[in-house]
Amino acid sequence: MISVTVEDELLDGLEGFIAERNEPPRGKMSYDDAVNVIIRDWLMAQGYIALPDDPNGVTPALDAALVPK
Repeated sequence: MISVTVEDELLDGLEGFIAERNEPPRGKMSYDDAVNVIIRDWLMAQGYIALPDDPNGVTPALDAALVPK
């Protein structure tokens, strides 16, 4: 568990993210849930954690972006 202070602009964006996902049957997403979703999505997109059901495992984004010689 960690504690993080975010800038007002980021907090506004986080609250907007939560507001868009306030749908039944789940109800309002908590800050903890929202931050975990956002971080997980970014880490998967950048290749730091594997995509769900990806048989190839993790490929860091910088490696995936390399142009073959």
